[in-house]
Amino acid sequence: MPSLSSPIRLIARSQRPLPGPGARPADRNAVHQHPEMELLIFEHGPVKMLYGGRMLEVPPERLVLFWGAMPHQALAAAARTVSHVLYLPVPLLMQWQLPAWLLRRLMDFEVLIEPTPGAPAGDLDCMKQWIRLLERRSLEADRIALLEVEARLRRVAMERHASSVLAPRPLGASRIERMIAAIAQRSLGAPKAEEVAREAGLSRAYAARLFRRVFGMTMLEYITRQRISHAQRLLATTDRGVLDIMGECGFKSPTRFYAVFRRYAGGTPAQYRRRFFPVRSTRRGRV
Repeated sequence: MPSLSSPIRLIARSQRPLPGPGARPADRNAVHQHPEMELLIFEHGPVKMLYGGRMLEVPPERLVLFWGAMPHQALAAAARTVSHVLYLPVPLLMQWQLPAWLLRRLMDFEVLIEPTPGAPAGDLDCMKQWIRLLERRSLEADRIALLEVEARLRRVAMERHASSVLAPRPLGASRIERMIAAIAQRSLGAPKAEEVAREAGLSRAYAARLFRRVFGMTMLEYITRQRISHAQRLLATTDRGVLDIMGECGFKSPTRFYAVFRRYAGGTPAQYRRRFFPVRSTRRGRV
């Protein structure tokens, strides 16, 4: 199935990790990266993966969790293998206030693999159910999926000694890794280019050129996209006031927030919220 995007901008898909024989070169699985955390389960067989230049073999029917900002790629898989994937925005995980050790390991580019299927249901069945819920494209179904995913990750955190950690980040982390980790930790605040460059041991000018070459956008645009995505989720899932949401997402000026939100979301915050809540209080600060 193709990737699907839910009402609150969760993304999920089920597909073969590698195209079949006879596929065009352009169709073959390429190295890719994205700003979200990735939950992944392989069905019917193990898969050899490349994650940040490190090789690992992922067993079937085990929950895998890693940060997609690191370039990764499936290299080899059995013909029947299917991958089931769910992308979780980093600000959402921060909002859940998961234990600091779990977030720190993920943001240090470790790959967490659960050694046994999760209880009470197997992780493979749970992942399929989450994807089916997102396929319904309803706000209530999205909320149910989010609650279940959060509960599963809390079990991962609670059973921290049971989780296997593969392919830990090398001690000499690359400069681009350091930059994206610094941005993720500050994305809802006010990260400055100088701070991000300093984390990577680079000048501001060189850091800016390197970031644009790797990600195809400026640091500011990357941070802004993260903030607006978080604002969209809060508008769709809470009744918090727009100015309150604006502040949490790192904007200080309503004029700036409305202009940027319109550019990326195609309308005002009020128009976006009305897609999910047609009737809404119009008290000051709310839409």
